[in-house]
Parts: sequence; C-alpha cells; structure tokens
Amino acid sequence: MVTLSYSVAPENIQKELNKIWESLETTNVARACLFNLIFYTRKNNRTPYIQRIAQKVVEKFPSRVIFVTVDREAREDSLKTEVAILSSSKGEFDVSCDYISIETSGASQKKIPFVVLPHILPDLPVYLLWGENPCSEDPLFSQLEQFASRLIFDSETTENLPHFAFCLLAQHEKYGGDIADLNWARIESWREMFSMAFYSSDKLQQIAKSKKISISYNSQGTLFFCHTHIQAIYFQAWLACQLNWSFQSLKKEKNELLFTYRTASGDVEVNLSSAQAAKLPPGLILSIDIFTADDEHFSFMRNPEILHQVTYQHSMHDKCDLRSQYILNKAESGHSLVKEICHRGTSEHFLKVLNFVKNMGELDKC
Repeated sequence: MVTLSYSVAPENIQKELNKIWESLETTNVARACLFNLIFYTRKNNRTPYIQRIAQKVVEKFPSRVIFVTVDREAREDSLKTEVAILSSSKGEFDVSCDYISIETSGASQKKIPFVVLPHILPDLPVYLLWGENPCSEDPLFSQLEQFASRLIFDSETTENLPHFAFCLLAQHEKYGGDIADLNWARIESWREMFSMAFYSSDKLQQIAKSKKISISYNSQGTLFFCHTHIQAIYFQAWLACQLNWSFQSLKKEKNELLFTYRTASGDVEVNLSSAQAAKLPPGLILSIDIFTADDEHFSFMRNPEILHQVTYQHSMHDKCDLRSQYILNKAESGHSLVKEICHRGTSEHFLKVLNFVKNMGELDKC
C-alpha cells in the first residue's frame, strides 16, 4: 500500500522523504530498509503488474524502491518524480520504506541515471528488475546495470526463448554478477517436489526409464502475461538436464509441443499441452504424468481448488501406492522476486537450462 505520495522536483527527493518521516515520528510507523530495489518498465499494460511485484517484495523485505517508468508514446518531453511511503501494514508496527517514482518521456530517459544514482543507499545490495526484453538494445540498461549486484529478468517479455537464453548467458559472462528470471523462480516448488519424490538412487533409476512425459499448463493468459508455455518448457528442460538427456527434435501440433530426447535407454517423448484454468495464475504447471518402460506411472496433479496442493500417486501394472499430498510454497502466487532475493549467486541449474534452451532453435517458431 502506497501512502503519503508527493510530487517533487528531482533535486528535492531526499529532502521531501525526510519531511515525511519527520511527520511520522510519533506514530507506529517503523522505517526499514534491507536492499535497494530498482524497477524499470515502459509505460504500458504491464506497468501495474510490475508495481504489484514491488509491493509484494516490500511485504517481506522492506527496501528502498526506485520505480522507473518510460513513456515512449509521450509527445512532450517530461520528467516527473514522486516520493511516497510503501507500507506492508502488518503487525503492531507498520513497517514501511521509501518509494521513489521516476516517470519520463522517451526523450528524457537519458536523465534517469543521474536521478537514480544519488538515491541509492550505500552499503546495501542493489537489485535491478529489468521489466523489458534484455535482448533489445537499450542504452539505459547498460547504465543501470552498473549499479546492480543482481539482475532479474522476466522471460514473459520475449517472443523467442532460445534467443532470450542466449542473451542472458552473454549478459552473465559480460556482467559477471548474478542473474535470475521470474519464470524460473515460479517453477522452483515443482523442482523441489521432484527432488523429494525422486531422492533415492532407486527412484532416479525409475524415472530414467521414462518413455513418455505429459505436462499440462494453464494457458489462460492476461493482458500482461501471454507466453504461458515458458514455465513448462523450463521445467522439462531442467528435467532433461538433470537426467543427461540429449535433445533430438521439437514439433508443434495444434495446442501441443512435442519434444523428443535421446536417453541411455532409448527415446523419450515429452508432451506439453495447454489447458484453461481461469481461477489460477497464467502459466502454472497443472499436472505432470510420467510413464516408464517398466509400465510405471508417476502422477502429479494440482488441486484446482487449493492452489498450493498437489496430489502424487505411483502405480505399476499390478499395484498402486496410496496417494500422498505435497504442499507447494507460495513462490507461484506472486512472490517469485522475493524468492530470488533470498537466493545467493546464480543458480547453476538455471545456467544449465539456459545453455540447453538456447540450442532449441525450433522454439522460436512456437
């Protein structure tokens, strides 16, 4: 929740913030700041989505938020700045933090680094969420990345996932800092669940004999979230990397993506199919079914009424185990960036998946 918002001249940002906090000295508002969080987005229908991410972050980690918006359609040259208090409104004390909004026209975006830099709090980590496609050349990105200790992207912004993976790997090599992707964070709970379900060598041998894997995902998109197949692609690529499968081919048939992999025990087909689940967030994995050469079936089915609950069942040709329940964490319900802030470094699994995906040239046609 944003409170006490004021329009100010850029040179008066810190002065106005100090006045706001002085006015709150006798209240139950507690000031806190763990990080510097810089958000960048162009002004469009995705802007409210990025703003909601900012709110969810400070609910867990009160931080100084610098929210940058560029209006490329503006006819007049302009630069507007506002300051506010961003509140989590939890507990006896209202833990709040600074919120600095910078909105410019396209012609004035060159001024943004000079407005941002003086308001980065020293000795605190700086995280930059770049809400646009990192493959598109933007001089502002190269300027802002110099301030950041961690870069966070959103693969939802790309039309070409292999090229996106290539750009992130190039960025990681050039930049040397940490990188992350929100869609990768959104499948963390599924990766953790599979790690628990197939934790032993016996279980790994069973899944290594897979002949067919079917993954269903929610293709019910929104104005700002329409590339709903990416999470499912990431997950199957992660699974292929962990099991040392070799990519062979990719076909698109109606609403399905059909991957073929070469394994030590023969070929395996991975089928990604779309389904409509209007009550669930777009792109979520809904179910995973694994069929092996030994006639075993591993089934993971999300409960459509209980977002974080997944039913697991293992069956064979002559018997069936009792069903069990997994409870997923809340990373999929909007706390993806929060999860990424918790992590240190760049996930080695993520880098392997990016290297894997960048060579799937056929994906650029899907």
